[in-house]
Amino acid sequence: SGAHVKNRPDMQRRARMGQEHWLNEVRRMRGHWEEREECRSNEAFRWQVETCAQLQIKSQHECILRALQLAATDGLITPLPFSQDTDQSFLGWTGFQVQQEQAQEFRRRIESLFPAPLPENTLHTAFRRAGLVPDKWTSGWLGMSPFRFSLQTRQHYR
Repeated sequence: SGAHVKNRPDMQRRARMGQEHWLNEVRRMRGHWEEREECRSNEAFRWQVETCAQLQIKSQHECILRALQLAATDGLITPLPFSQDTDQSFLGWTGFQVQQEQAQEFRRRIESLFPAPLPENTLHTAFRRAGLVPDKWTSGWLGMSPFRFSLQTRQHYR
């Protein structure tokens, strides 16, 4: 692992910049999460965050997890039933449905996690790595179909 960047200083620099971005972003998201009583007092959310720490999940995935939790408490999305089986969920999330009237705000919040400019494929790949995918991206973002956990997708994009 990492052999493809060994003699590529440009790739090493970009990787370091990405790591730094996600480290800063996860600190910011943790702060927002801690400010929210609805997050701190939610047993499922606490279990998810604790599991995230135990499994040493990457910062990008922790940011997505906390963004989903905040979006759920704000009514932007509706979670599908949670599961404590981490092989059948993304840290407890089996999926979620974007609320159609909140679709633009949800998408804006998710995009704001990433450095700009954000290629569409980068955004989709982050969700594929988490295993949370809709049937069609456009319909998922617009709230016309749910994002559902797919172990096969997650394993394929690891």
